[in-house]
Amino acid sequence: MGIHLLQIEHLVLFVLYTLLAVLHSRMQKKRKGVDWFSLYNVSLLLAASAVVLRGSMPNAVSIVGGDLFFAISYFLLFLALQELFGRSAYFFYVEASLVLISIFPLLEFGVIHPDTKIRLIALSLILGLQQVLIALYLFWIKDRSFRIAASPLAMMATGLFVTNAVRVAGVLYLGAPSDYLRAGGFLEGILISNSCLQCGAVVAYVWMTATLLRNELEVQALTDPLTGLLNRRAMESKAEWELAKCRESGGSVSVITIDLDGFKQINDSLGHIYGDAALVQVADCLRIGARKGDLLGRPGGDEFVVLLPHTAIEEGNEIAERLRVSLETLEVMHGGTASRLTASFGLAQLEDEAAGWDELMAKCDQALYAVKKSGGNRVMS
Repeated sequence: MGIHLLQIEHLVLFVLYTLLAVLHSRMQKKRKGVDWFSLYNVSLLLAASAVVLRGSMPNAVSIVGGDLFFAISYFLLFLALQELFGRSAYFFYVEASLVLISIFPLLEFGVIHPDTKIRLIALSLILGLQQVLIALYLFWIKDRSFRIAASPLAMMATGLFVTNAVRVAGVLYLGAPSDYLRAGGFLEGILISNSCLQCGAVVAYVWMTATLLRNELEVQALTDPLTGLLNRRAMESKAEWELAKCRESGGSVSVITIDLDGFKQINDSLGHIYGDAALVQVADCLRIGARKGDLLGRPGGDEFVVLLPHTAIEEGNEIAERLRVSLETLEVMHGGTASRLTASFGLAQLEDEAAGWDELMAKCDQALYAVKKSGGNRVMS
């Protein structure tokens, strides 16, 4: 099978990849970067078309234009990823510079002084650098869940880089024909490897966006949409798991329930929008005051819960008092209106190993009721 026939098959695959990418962008319109990813596939399709039509059009179009589209395509892929995961000025400027740098060797050794060997080496080096930069960008994503989702695409980009490195070594050792379409088995093998890896890159990108969507849906199912804290369902699930861990280790577990004092009057006098802003700022205040490892939730309304793993009630009382003072000094601001609020705190410790989350919450509610009856803005256990 000659390389020209392989290039035709390569072109057909790019048609399919492009259709898949466009369909994917239509299905995930709100997903950042999907339009750039479609353009990435369109650019690869144009590059493959130019290679297949080489000899049927001027070299300036088929060689320079076609090879340049390969460099542009990986820049577009980087833009798709950057829009999805966050900007990186360093990677952006390097990727853009590589596209601009590629123009000179393509013109010089593709049209002015044709030399297939030098052109292939130059193009392979530029594409390889673009691909390894994409892989590094994905491997260095700070968010672990994002990094895991992006790892298959990073591996495909690494594979493409290795393929280009092998092509450079092979061309240096074996040379290259004056007419690329008359290349031998080595370059045919490189083309087949590229086809497989680019197919893998498309699948990896679709899998990545599907994984990110699933993660987002899981987060939405487990968090309170207003404050970002755990919702009732998630709090109960995580609490039971923490209780089981502490039973096994013989540690103590304490829970704080928090109920804002007079919150209904805030909603009635200042409006529900101000009330929502107050809840968000209270949640932020609790996040700042909580320790690493504590679980914060908002079961509903103006009620908050803090689970304190490996914490006896004495230490829990100190933490609750610190949170109470923080809320008491918090100035809630929204729309130019400022106000202060207080909260009642109920505290309980798991003492019966057979007891579960419901029993622990019932103890907290009893303490909270006593605080409310005494006027609020206190901690009781």
